[in-house]
Formats: sequence, C-alpha cells, structure tokens
Amino acid sequence: MREQQEPIYRFDDVEVRARPIGVRRGDRMIGVEPKAHAVLLQLLSHAGEAMERERLLDTVWGHRHVTPSVLNRIVAQLRRALGDDASNPRYIQTLHGRGYRFMVQPERDAGHDGAGGLLSDGHMADGHGSDGRPS
Repeated sequence: MREQQEPIYRFDDVEVRARPIGVRRGDRMIGVEPKAHAVLLQLLSHAGEAMERERLLDTVWGHRHVTPSVLNRIVAQLRRALGDDASNPRYIQTLHGRGYRFMVQPERDAGHDGAGGLLSDGHMADGHGSDGRPS
C-alpha cells in the first residue's frame, strides 16, 4: 500500500519538501529548525492568505504556551534562509498586529512516496526523468 504523498512547494529557486524535511535554495540545502520548517509549510499551504499569529502558534506548537517572540524569531530565521527582507519583503509579509502572509503563489507537486517514485510532473523524485536521465 502506498503512503500518502507529501507536497513539494517550489517558488523562484527554492524547493520546500514536507518529508523528509528540507529547504533547498538553488543547488544547496538550507538548514532550518523543524518548527521553522513547519511554519513555512503552513504559510506555503495558505499562500496569499493572512495567517493569524494565534493560528500559526496553535497549528505548529499545539496547545503549549509559546510566546509570540518565538514566532518572531522563527520568521526571522525563515527570512534569512530565503534571502528575504522584512522591510521590503518578497516572500513573507508581516501583517502588523495580525500575523503573516506568504506573498508568492508556489507551484505545488504531490511529491513522492519516499521510495523514489514519480512526481506529478512525470519526473523521478531523485531529479531524473521517467527514462532515468537527469531532468
């Protein structure tokens, strides 16, 4: 039985995989902590929408008491990883007093089953075409 496919988001030169956790910018992997990755996935899955701070905190941290400053630190980490600027954002916009919005509509692939399966665009998860040649 196949596992549920995890999404892969792409925008500009960035690729974000749900599993395994990964953020690639150009040809290099960018290290982000797991909670930052989870926040980024929430923003990407609701691109263009206002994401309330409380909703992000509840979704990513559950019902644990976490201060808003933790989310501020995570968003700052994501901006550094993506090469974004809070004062002139391309990706993550701060909605003062409310939350955040991911400003770019990413491409969304269904992903793969973790065993090198085909992506929704017909390419292998390892970056090769279905004929085995690099894509």
